[in-house]
Amino acid sequence: MTTRDVCKTQLFLDDEIIEQTVRLQRVIHQPQKHPLNPLYTVGAPWEGEGMVYLGGVYIDPKDQLWKAWYATLYPPAYPEITFAICLITSSDGIQWERPELDVYRGHNGEKTNIVLDMGKVGGTCAPTIIYEPEHEPTPWTLIISSAVYGSWDYKAYILRSADGVHWEWERPQPNGIAHGMGDRCTALKGPDPEYPYLLLSRGLDDIRKWGLVRSVHRVAINSERAQGQPTRVLTPDLADDPAGQIYHAHGFRYGDTYVGLFQWYWETTDPYAEMELITSRDTITWHRLSPRQAFLPRSPGGAAVGLFDCQATDTALSPPIRTTKPGGMETLWLYYWGGQAMHGNRHLTYGRGLGLAQLRADGFCSLRAHRFPGTLVTKPFVWPGGELHVNASVVGGGGNGGLWVEVLTEDLEPISGLTREDADVFQRDSTQHVYTWQQDAGAINTVTGQRVRLKFFLEHVDLYSFRCQPER
Repeated sequence: MTTRDVCKTQLFLDDEIIEQTVRLQRVIHQPQKHPLNPLYTVGAPWEGEGMVYLGGVYIDPKDQLWKAWYATLYPPAYPEITFAICLITSSDGIQWERPELDVYRGHNGEKTNIVLDMGKVGGTCAPTIIYEPEHEPTPWTLIISSAVYGSWDYKAYILRSADGVHWEWERPQPNGIAHGMGDRCTALKGPDPEYPYLLLSRGLDDIRKWGLVRSVHRVAINSERAQGQPTRVLTPDLADDPAGQIYHAHGFRYGDTYVGLFQWYWETTDPYAEMELITSRDTITWHRLSPRQAFLPRSPGGAAVGLFDCQATDTALSPPIRTTKPGGMETLWLYYWGGQAMHGNRHLTYGRGLGLAQLRADGFCSLRAHRFPGTLVTKPFVWPGGELHVNASVVGGGGNGGLWVEVLTEDLEPISGLTREDADVFQRDSTQHVYTWQQDAGAINTVTGQRVRLKFFLEHVDLYSFRCQPER
């Protein structure tokens, strides 16, 4: 019997919570790009010609500053730097600046915003920044895959920091963790405490064996070793345009699932890159969403228009930042680095900058009832007690839409006092609506501890998520 924790946000990226739908459609929602993009472009000589990789963006809970980590690669004015990691900060997430730090001095003795100089290294992948409050006094974790100078034999390294500025290696170079994968390696916190970090990259043996174009493989690691050999999780299939290669992928925990993004590299006459959603329940098996479409596309018009992300988007290797606006509406801030060139046309320009795209909370996709009324019946779960919070929006603003929630037994029988007739209609837009029956949010607690289902009745509505808010 499957145990579902509905105190964690229930998204509809897959059908895990869905038993049956009638006349509903899954709709992918693209985030809105900020009008002030790019929010940051490089300007110091040690930053080189553009931002390279975006390892993570967080609000530091200790000083409330927004912080973003990125890489500089072979800066012409600093030939001694092969690969270094830089930090920028912001008080509002919009205006960013370089802090003056004491880790690395410039040629004139000035402080820089470099927090880690990798030294003379070979192939080196994006740094992934993970915030782990349970790991105090060093809650900041940096995972990076790198090879010794002159080689492409990648090993993973784990670094720890108390402040995100001063980093300590768990294992010094070149004594990293061999993982059998190649370029564009990313990391996320996984569910297995014995092997807590999951690497996503390109499995070299599998690619050589089958002649694959770029694809995504996985292997879990701890501080000492990898858990077996890499296994394939994502590759283009017969439904995809043959021009596409899956360049890299990353993921993060969200509610009771994992949300991921992978980058398409479209090998067309004018090559470009864009991000598409994936999801997983266990970090072992990953699924693409249906319908398949770009989640964060390039800005239209091509390089001639001059938009900073007209040829490539690449999201930060961290979860989106969730903020609350006046009135209670919650928003996800998704940072990315964008560019005017991708493989095949990099002679045009190299520089990339920091972009921001915003999405309603839980808004990756919705179940939509538009032309016809529709219903959703969930799989059974134990109601733990508390309030039912619903994230939904009436479509179109015509005033003729609504959402009702009925509580059913496991055998699909409506429960007295919690039927559609008892349900209070929802007719607005909210990311955290407290649902009521006869104006009573606590009515649902008559079934606390019982296995029940929810039946949503939708008319001109986008339903994004639901969850139980436990009793305080």
